[in-house]
Amino acid sequence: MRIPEDLSVNEWRLWSALREGAALALSDGSSVDNDVQRAAAWGPERCVRAEAIAALACEAGESSGGTTALHLMGARITGALCLRYMRIERPLIMEECSFDEPVHVGTSELLSLSLRGSRIPRLDGYGVTIRGDLDLTNAIAGRVGLFGAQVEGRVWLVRARLSCADGYALDAPDMVVSGGMYCGGGFSAQGGMNLYGASIGAGLELNKARLVNRCGFALRAHNIAVASDLSCSGTVFAGGAELFGAEVGGHFWLNGARMSNADEWALNAPNLRVRGGLYARDGMSAEGGVNLYGASVGAGIELDGARAVRRDGVALRAARATVAGNLTCGDGFRAIGGVVLSDCRVDGRLSFRGAHFAGGESAVLDCANARLGVLFLDQLRQSPRAVLLTGAAMEVFHDDADFSPDCLDLDRARYELLSPHRPACDRIGWMMRGQTRYQPWCYEQLAAYYRRIGHDEEARTVLLVKQRNRRAGLRLPAKLWGRLQDVTVGYGYRPLRALGWILAGIAATACYFGFNPPARTGGDGTAHFVAAAYAADVFLPVLDLGQQRAFSPQGPGQWVAWAAVLAGWVLTTTVVAGVTRALTRP
Repeated sequence: MRIPEDLSVNEWRLWSALREGAALALSDGSSVDNDVQRAAAWGPERCVRAEAIAALACEAGESSGGTTALHLMGARITGALCLRYMRIERPLIMEECSFDEPVHVGTSELLSLSLRGSRIPRLDGYGVTIRGDLDLTNAIAGRVGLFGAQVEGRVWLVRARLSCADGYALDAPDMVVSGGMYCGGGFSAQGGMNLYGASIGAGLELNKARLVNRCGFALRAHNIAVASDLSCSGTVFAGGAELFGAEVGGHFWLNGARMSNADEWALNAPNLRVRGGLYARDGMSAEGGVNLYGASVGAGIELDGARAVRRDGVALRAARATVAGNLTCGDGFRAIGGVVLSDCRVDGRLSFRGAHFAGGESAVLDCANARLGVLFLDQLRQSPRAVLLTGAAMEVFHDDADFSPDCLDLDRARYELLSPHRPACDRIGWMMRGQTRYQPWCYEQLAAYYRRIGHDEEARTVLLVKQRNRRAGLRLPAKLWGRLQDVTVGYGYRPLRALGWILAGIAATACYFGFNPPARTGGDGTAHFVAAAYAADVFLPVLDLGQQRAFSPQGPGQWVAWAAVLAGWVLTTTVVAGVTRALTRP
């Protein structure tokens, strides 16, 4: 590009500074007069035409030290700075400048671009390639468009203030940054950020930033790839954050972040992949709930002290998530709505110690088919309405007296230990909370637990209750048979009770025939009548003492004998059935 011949005084000064490798500062040293938001009051002595800057930027002159930078400070740049389709082999540094019209660098190739502290109506950088850094620190700008941009250095937006009324303030889908992207320290984006499919070669820092979008997610980052940490501590997302399919090579920090979304999830991150841990402590708030469906976290997830709110719905959703470490939701964690962790896998601890569940009917903890190391549901500040552990597997289940959900579903749940140890009568009531149907698995698991710790009597108590509850669903004949087994031998789990009934029957029979001895028949058998032996012979079908063959009752005694024979058969059969059931159990 040819240098214009009608350069102004300031433009000739800039040309001279460029040739000498120096910076041109047009500011006067007054902090008030140098405020870029008051640039309309700056006079001609601080004006430089955008056309001249473009021409000088393309000028190929070099100083003795090599390629020099175009370095301009405190200027008001008039006209539109258009560098489209250009290849500029010098750094462009325009700091604390005010641009009257947008800056266009789309599809150009720049060595580096610094607009630190400048005011820019709009920056159009579609498809731009920057071989160094893009520096917008402290900048005040409208929409910054970096769709498909490639930055081989770093992107600096520290304390920058962007705003766009009809779209994303920072619109950078498919952007590739080889270094890090730094947007913290008070950075704000009125209109939000669009980083859909972006790739960041180091970390993405948004600490204490403020992103606002009234028409969608404040942060839209589907499939973003961040090689190191994604830091959002203390960040405000007014409109929520969407990280569907995002990949984070380090840790994901959300400590103290505040997210809100009235229409969708406050944090929507299904299929998120985090190589390190996800930390959302120190009062992190998600008004709209947290969705981590199918997420994979290489270390732990810490939600201690966080607050997730989704009234009449699910406040925390991490179904099918995989956590290689611990998932902790304690120390004042508050869920207003349900918590769904069905089909998830937590290799370490799943802890709700100190958690508060609220939300009425929606306050449900769903861990169906989950695979857990240790589950802590003790020291709760408020229990959920229902806890669903259907098909879940865990090594240890911790609870306490304050754990009192209206419904506890343990059907097909597996656990090795229950802590603290409590007697079977307490655990049976705990296990049966809210049961609406007979669930044999629950009783077998609880009995197996007591057997593992050597409490066989407690295990038999559990299995006895199981048979009693099973009986309620049987037909009348089976119910009567079951009740008889219960009364006589406790379904085989109370064998001493059977012995008592048999001895009582023999004693009653012996008393009757002691006062009403039967007549001798003359058949084979003993020569002398003994009432006790006769009663035992009649009552026990497996016993033959010769008394029943030698003596025959007369009159009412026949009815007594027949009743004793029938009772003996029934009791003996019941005893054999019950004891066999008990002995054949694993």
